[in-house]
Amino acid sequence: MAKNASDEVSLQQLRALAAVAETGSFTLAAESLQLTQPAISHLIKRMEEELGQPLVVRGRRIQLTSAGQVMVETAVRALRLIDESVDACRSQSQLREGRVVLAVGHLTAGALLPPMLGRFSQKHPTLATTLLDSTAEQMISRLLSQEADLGFGSDIGQKHSELATEPLFTERMALFVREDHPLAQRVVVDARHLEALPFIHVNPDANVWRSVSRQLSSVANVYPQVAHHVSMLSTAFGLIQAGAGVALLPRYVEVLMPGNLRAVAVTRPTLEYPVVAVRLAKHPLSPAALAFLAMARQHMKPARAGKP
Repeated sequence: MAKNASDEVSLQQLRALAAVAETGSFTLAAESLQLTQPAISHLIKRMEEELGQPLVVRGRRIQLTSAGQVMVETAVRALRLIDESVDACRSQSQLREGRVVLAVGHLTAGALLPPMLGRFSQKHPTLATTLLDSTAEQMISRLLSQEADLGFGSDIGQKHSELATEPLFTERMALFVREDHPLAQRVVVDARHLEALPFIHVNPDANVWRSVSRQLSSVANVYPQVAHHVSMLSTAFGLIQAGAGVALLPRYVEVLMPGNLRAVAVTRPTLEYPVVAVRLAKHPLSPAALAFLAMARQHMKPARAGKP
């Protein structure tokens, strides 16, 4: 394929021409670009050879030809755009500017993300963060469409090969009941006592519930009866307060629990809720997203995670 003339014109040549036009001197242009005067002269000469006509009129003070004036005007615009783009990329890589969008499961968003966002903002005050409360399916959709950079929530399973998951920590689950419920005063409840209780199922599309159901049926011979399917944790807490049922939830949401509810540990089996980070498998993260993921690895696990 034949090369265009523009293929042979380098950024260094454009900078040299712009500097000569600004200073009116090869010597001053060389000083401004930290090059030698012969180097500037050579760059201009090579450019003229590539374009097939003179760009400058050499003399005591350099003047531009009409072609040289056109090239200088173009060079100044192009170099300004290039320099701005390079500066923006460097600012992002140095975490001086940037943005990260997070799609976060409802349980994780309310209980774990606020302190994380506060810590991130304190460490990187010039970076912007956007949190999108999401169901499991919404989180997956937002990652696949690149509306979000990172997702956080329960394990999404293996059915989405375009996504990569990274385990962050595992939290024990508890039975959340109203304070006057017969099980409210227990420290621990055997899973077999969950039979026949009306359950409030939060975010039923989440993969974790299939694992919980298998454990309850195989170990305790319990098949939870779901009275209500909801998406929001606040709705689940409201239904529990109204006496409409109980809920199995990760213990870290206890920080959001109303004062008249209780969280009771469950045993035989001990139920666990894995929290993972999710991203596009083959798409590189921005520097801001990488910085947030690094902080999540270090700080997302709550202090009470793993306690009975």
